[in-house]
Amino acid sequence: MVFFLKYDSDYFIAEAEFHEYRELEVDSPKSLENGEGGRLIAPQEACNRIAEVVQEAMRKMEMVADEKMRMFKKARMALEACDRELEEKAKEVADLELDRQNKKVQIEELERIVRLKQAEADMFQLKANEAKREAERLQRIGLAKTDKSEEEYASSYLKLRLSEAEAEKQYLFEKIKLQESSRASQSSGGADPSQVLAYSKIHEILHGYTVPPKTEAQPNERHHFRTNP
Repeated sequence: MVFFLKYDSDYFIAEAEFHEYRELEVDSPKSLENGEGGRLIAPQEACNRIAEVVQEAMRKMEMVADEKMRMFKKARMALEACDRELEEKAKEVADLELDRQNKKVQIEELERIVRLKQAEADMFQLKANEAKREAERLQRIGLAKTDKSEEEYASSYLKLRLSEAEAEKQYLFEKIKLQESSRASQSSGGADPSQVLAYSKIHEILHGYTVPPKTEAQPNERHHFRTNP
């Protein structure tokens, strides 16, 4: 761009010089031949006039050169401004590209985190399902053990009641035997018939005593067992 401006400036200057010299070529011979009033002029005067024409041409060329230089400087300033603007735009483009790359990296990182969290959620869901199945299995086992414990407790309770009944029955037998032996020893002195009849009924009741059926037992109740005197 600078080369073309410089070339145009040199071209205009050369063209201005060419026009000035052509004017000198046209005017000088006529002036030398005719002079003022159609007379010939002296060589010195002709030289002076030629010098004036040359100076005028140089002055005009300098004016043209100055104008072209101002135009050249103005164009150069505009070119530099364009170059600076292009550099700024290139920098903005580079910044935008860098920002785009950073955003791309951030998006990829977020996608990776989302995939990781999804995998963790799936793993926790699988563990939760396994824990739920295990809890249900343990609950079934607990219920089975509870039923078995209740059955064992009922059986133990019935056995204990049976042992108590047998112990009470044995106690009553021993008491009756003691009373009968006492009554037999006193029979020689005369016994009360009503008392003898009562002992006989008690003896019959004890022989006919049966243990209550298991269905009457209450396995979940707390029982306080009576202590035999």
